[in-house]
Amino acid sequence: MASHLSTDDLEDRLRMEFVDDARDRLDLMNVTLADRVKGLRTDADAIGVLRLEAHNFKGMGTSFGYPTVSLVAHRLEDYLSGLKRLDERQITDAQIFIDRISELVDRAEQPLLAETNRIIRALPVRYEFQVTDVEVRNVEIMLVTPSKVVAKKLGTELAACGFRTMTVTDPIESISLAVRVPPDMVIASMVMDGLSGLDLIRGLRAMSVTHHVPMALLTSLDLDHPSLKEIPHGVSVIRVGGHFGDDFAAVVARHNLG
Repeated sequence: MASHLSTDDLEDRLRMEFVDDARDRLDLMNVTLADRVKGLRTDADAIGVLRLEAHNFKGMGTSFGYPTVSLVAHRLEDYLSGLKRLDERQITDAQIFIDRISELVDRAEQPLLAETNRIIRALPVRYEFQVTDVEVRNVEIMLVTPSKVVAKKLGTELAACGFRTMTVTDPIESISLAVRVPPDMVIASMVMDGLSGLDLIRGLRAMSVTHHVPMALLTSLDLDHPSLKEIPHGVSVIRVGGHFGDDFAAVVARHNLG
């Protein structure tokens, strides 16, 4: 007769299985980087493996009680997005991500909010330019938009200003991420499926952990459009297109972001 596991026993078994699976995936990522260094893998092949495993960790971590693993994996996925080549710097950075995930998987207790914030903020950021050309600020902006075109364009512009940018395509997911690691600013597209940027900002402002975070709506509408009259007091508007630079500069100055 089959034995029945208690809820606690089942959770423990699932976590152990996750840890075993995670170590196998981490081994694959480490071997992949080592093979790339030895010239046994191409850049495209190595990046493909790392992106796939980062995506897997992003989905698995929270489900098995390792939310910080998901956060680190999300940042690794962002780091690898659009990357075509792995030079010495990118290989070193990728190894840092892998090492952080490995450390978190092996921890008996997962980090609390303050430590999680420190871990995430210390992760590498990839810039499309020489960092000596731009003053890199310790300011993190969460960009919430379902549009890959908007995310790429604005992410590049924000990075060119020296800001760290985390891109989130799902507004529901962005709530969880913002609560775990409150950004220095949230910019959300006005129009999104499932939850509008306006509703997202209202929700984040209603929570104590994110109430103080500066927020802005990203829109193509004119400032006098009736829809913008519903924006809560203190929330800025950033218009896409030719107005972006001036509107964003005004927001930076208003909130003293650097």
